Amino acid sequence: MSHRKERALTLRQQLFVEQYLILGNGREAAIRAGYSPQSAATLAVNLKHLPHVAEAIRQGRDDSARSAAIDRDRVLEELARIAFSDMGRIAEWGPEGIVLKSNAEIAPEDRAAISELAVAPGAGAARIRLHNKQRALDSIARQLGFYGRGTRVSGYPVDPHERLALAESARAKLRHMIEALAEKTEDPDGAVLK
Repeated sequence: MSHRKERALTLRQQLFVEQYLILGNGREAAIRAGYSPQSAATLAVNLKHLPHVAEAIRQGRDDSARSAAIDRDRVLEELARIAFSDMGRIAEWGPEGIVLKSNAEIAPEDRAAISELAVAPGAGAARIRLHNKQRALDSIARQLGFYGRGTRVSGYPVDPHERLALAESARAKLRHMIEALAEKTEDPDGAVLK
């Protein structure tokens, strides 16, 4: 029976893991860990794919979640507050403008959905902005597995290098679809069918 020895992180890898857990951005974490800015994005992807680095990131996230008493259900609950918020439970509006309901009238779940609240001095007019409902719904759908594995949802920022790779992949698929369509519209003699 063979035991696989866990590989220890190098000092730079440990710094990368620490910075990645703080920033959530691989490229920036690699730069702060001392890697070259020119190759930081590529290095970050490679580092995250190393089993011992990936395990350190996973353990760090688990430790952070435990220490903050955050679990999947709590995250889903907060996302649901945003996703299913209703402006009508927060304010009333009409020809005279928007009137914010009193703090006591707004339920905690609706207060959690408010991202910005401003009242114009003197006029009493309120400006209310809620957190992004679509993003919250997409996050819930992803957590519950409504999207296939690896599916990207619009509205989420993607690393520029990852975006370029996705664009190349999409162009290749489109090229393939166009070629397949062109083959279907030609008869055996090479004439284009209508």
